[in-house]
Amino acid sequence: MKQLLAQVRDLGRITGGPLLVRGVVFVAAFTGLLLAAPGELPARLMLGFLVLAVIPAIAPGGIAVTLVMLTMVAMWLADTLLFGAQPSTGRLLATAAALYLLHNAAALAAVLPYDAIVDNQVLLRWAVRSALVLGAAGVLAILLATVLPGMYITTPTVALVVGLVVVAAAVALLTRLGRRP
Repeated sequence: MKQLLAQVRDLGRITGGPLLVRGVVFVAAFTGLLLAAPGELPARLMLGFLVLAVIPAIAPGGIAVTLVMLTMVAMWLADTLLFGAQPSTGRLLATAAALYLLHNAAALAAVLPYDAIVDNQVLLRWAVRSALVLGAAGVLAILLATVLPGMYITTPTVALVVGLVVVAAAVALLTRLGRRP
């Protein structure tokens, strides 16, 4: 709590680059919460989402980002499994994009000091890289959702296998990078 209050106090020194990145954190968190929420939202819940989205924007290096992401996933699961809502591909992809942007922008915001002077090229490369990852993931997800159901292999099975391969590759890469001198 002390760390959060100290970060709120330091907001007066913020420059354009860190403010832009923290704005992306806020927009991604708020949009993801709205997309993942079940059914019609009362105004009180939207106000809670606003407050919940501000916290990772102020303190992107803390646990708030993880809690907001877990809240999004829990609401999505509650809506589809408990309330029986039919998940649409568009809503699913938009929620996944919001999760990715929240994670990605919070990681960048966590390493940028409030008063950092950030070159425009750094932000542009970051935005292009994020857009490419989202575009490639979206195209792959749409292809898997349209092509695989006609085959005998089920989509969840393929997604599970592909996910496990990606996790294993990431662990291998991080292990190798950790052992470098």
